[in-house]
Amino acid sequence: MTTADEPIAATTLSAAGLSYRLHRHPPARTEAELHLTGLDVNTSAKTLAFVLPDESVVLAAIPGPARLKYAHLARALGVPRSALRSADPDALAALGMAAGGVSPVCADPAVRVVIHQTLLDLNVLYCGSGSPDSSIEISPATLQQLRSDLLVAELCD
Repeated sequence: MTTADEPIAATTLSAAGLSYRLHRHPPARTEAELHLTGLDVNTSAKTLAFVLPDESVVLAAIPGPARLKYAHLARALGVPRSALRSADPDALAALGMAAGGVSPVCADPAVRVVIHQTLLDLNVLYCGSGSPDSSIEISPATLQQLRSDLLVAELCD
């Protein structure tokens, strides 16, 4: 669970023995507030959370300035576009996350993590920590180490 001292992504990465850097900043819950993080939006991942009809959760990470193409995500998951429902606060809380801090760093094997292919080309990746008042800095390789089942797809144009 996310705590004031250590958000869920930091806890997850520490438990896996993977390196990361935690950046504290004022809460940034919307795209308009991203400047508050002080981090480079061009090397950031915006992660969106969805719940499928079977109640499974999907975390989709795309480049910070990009827009998700829902049809692309549905195709990557092998589900109809209509199957994608935005995760509500309770679904996020069950993962130890809150709106504005959704992270692709998730150890729950029942959660499907999908990442836009271009994010793997970055040297450093800034992403949500689980809490809107901090971000995690990792390498894309770290995310791949954490999630051997990471689904890589074209999620944006």
